[in-house]
Amino acid sequence: MPEDFLAYPEWSEYKKKGGLDPLGMQNSSINLYQRLLPGISNVTLRVRYYGLYAWLALIYAQRIGDTNPKTWQRFVRRAEAVYALTAQRRGNEGGVAGVLWAQRKMEADQGSVIEFASHSDPGADGTPYLQQAWGAYGAAYASQLFEIGVYAVAKEHDIPVPSPELGEPLARSFEEAAGPLADRFFETVHSGSVSRADLDAFSPLTPSTINGDSVERQLYEDMLFAKRLRRPTDISRSQTLLLLLHVASHLTRTPNVAEARWLLYAGADENNQTLSVSDPALSEQKRRWWVYQANDLLHYSYETLLKYGLDTLESYPAGIALNVLISELVSDLSEAEQSWPDTWKSFLTDIPLAQNANDGSDPNSERSLVDSIAPTSGSSQRTTREAAWAALKLLAVVENRVQTGHAAISTELGHLDTEGFHSLVTETSFLSGGKNEQFARMVARIIEERVIKRHLWVAHRKFRYYNDYTFLIEVDDGRVRLRAENGPVLTNPRLGPSITFLQDLHLINEHGATARGDALLEAL
Repeated sequence: MPEDFLAYPEWSEYKKKGGLDPLGMQNSSINLYQRLLPGISNVTLRVRYYGLYAWLALIYAQRIGDTNPKTWQRFVRRAEAVYALTAQRRGNEGGVAGVLWAQRKMEADQGSVIEFASHSDPGADGTPYLQQAWGAYGAAYASQLFEIGVYAVAKEHDIPVPSPELGEPLARSFEEAAGPLADRFFETVHSGSVSRADLDAFSPLTPSTINGDSVERQLYEDMLFAKRLRRPTDISRSQTLLLLLHVASHLTRTPNVAEARWLLYAGADENNQTLSVSDPALSEQKRRWWVYQANDLLHYSYETLLKYGLDTLESYPAGIALNVLISELVSDLSEAEQSWPDTWKSFLTDIPLAQNANDGSDPNSERSLVDSIAPTSGSSQRTTREAAWAALKLLAVVENRVQTGHAAISTELGHLDTEGFHSLVTETSFLSGGKNEQFARMVARIIEERVIKRHLWVAHRKFRYYNDYTFLIEVDDGRVRLRAENGPVLTNPRLGPSITFLQDLHLINEHGATARGDALLEAL
């Protein structure tokens, strides 16, 4: 599976760590995308895990029945270790937890039987297949299994049980797809060791081998597209997945995450071809994704300005007075353009909105501005004055763009506490209040109030309430000093795993939406 489709977590085969939300602004974007794609997370990487865990809960209740959570924990961890070994043996299986351990284990143990209990049992002395106490189940899937309705809470004990509406049918369909392998897999988990012949036999249970004509595949589709449970959260997830099918159909290939984000925001591809979404409910969902992307671009602008300040501070190891730093940043920015506007309002007026926000050839489009910032966004690169100027332009473009979307913005973000959640709501209010200020003064205010002092406020709260020291800037004797670098990041809105799920269910492929995917769209 291509890496662009999978948001690999710390426990999987690829590790990529983002920012620390230094301005406390990513949380509003996260809050929104959690409502747009409930039941899927950035670390639920393959849809077949939902069926696997449903079956594990069912067979545990039938054959073990111990209500001690430690027994359930051991059972789940052993099953995950076997699944990792199976995926590694088969090869080309992305998004399976523990495959790095499985690779090392199989290379070290060249015999026909591989012992895994010492690597999976809680407190065992072998190298753990995963460091997390509850494995991938606890780190990623458990919360989503409850969220999406596969698991239900038992009244008598703390062990999850499959829900009658969705979990039980899914567990039975997984067992049916496994056939005789179900008993063989259970006995292997129970024994604590597995033969290479067994691993070869278990190959049909891996995530990429869901039979296109099976009841199991249909139940995953029912789960994702709200065909059995019709709660508001299920409908929201279904609408987003239908939008992704529209995107795949439009592109006539599998989309990547960036393409999906920009298409849903701009409503057109980079060649100015309009994304056609006629269903009113999907159009409204698409509008919600527009709010999400605009909000994400807002904090990306601010975080770029933060990095610009951090990179400048690096030249002053002994620190510098904050007012001197602000003056230097504004003065340096003034050299990015031959002439400056008089006021923030005139700055907004001087930047024509791109007809297509996804048009990379238009220097004023949001896509072009983000692309011009990206090369200097990494911690090893220094943010240039030109990139910082592009961040200011992006901020202005977003402010201009959202003038027609106040109702949608208020609906999606207006309910959030404005002290704890900085978003389009708080920042457009701030910018509007300073529209008549002299331009240099307004730039200074943005950098000082919305970037540097906000970071110090956010870091102080994290230290006070969570004992986490996340200060990128230290204040000492009236001087500010660099402590750590950080770069702007866009939040990860669960689109990668969602695209992979659609591939796993034969709804999209390298040619776009499949016949099954088209049928879902035609049924609207």
